[in-house]
Amino acid sequence: MMSKLSGIAVALSGCLFATGCSSTGGLFPPAGDHPITIESDPSGADVYVMGEKLGVTPFQISRKDVFPNRYPREKESLYGRVTLKKAGCADFTRTISTEISSYGLQAKLACANPNPVSPAAPDEVQRNSESVEQRLDKIRDLLGKGLITEEEARKARERILGDL
Repeated sequence: MMSKLSGIAVALSGCLFATGCSSTGGLFPPAGDHPITIESDPSGADVYVMGEKLGVTPFQISRKDVFPNRYPREKESLYGRVTLKKAGCADFTRTISTEISSYGLQAKLACANPNPVSPAAPDEVQRNSESVEQRLDKIRDLLGKGLITEEEARKARERILGDL
């Protein structure tokens, strides 16, 4: 009975070894075969690797593109890094870590407001995002800290309530 079990174990281990070492994608495919998924918000960002544009997000890149065996010395600072570029957004650069390599890169790009507003409007945008109560509380805080006078507080209250 024992020799029968050891014979099965030897046969199974040989089978696992053969498929695990196979380059055709057996049980344990080589690490370099798994692409890295690159996504951005907003999408449509150009993907640069080693200084070369490879595609547009959403995109998948090869580990070999990010970690080439050979590259020019002047591109050494780009090794293992991905840069996303989109008009109206700040460039986004990340070094590809083991975690990113496994789970992908989800980049939130810092973009300018797609609907530019007039120079006077940023105050209005901030006011619209705050409730009347929050704005009045701010006035009370400023007055309590001595940063504004009673007259300035009264005018600010009138302005806030006049916006209603």
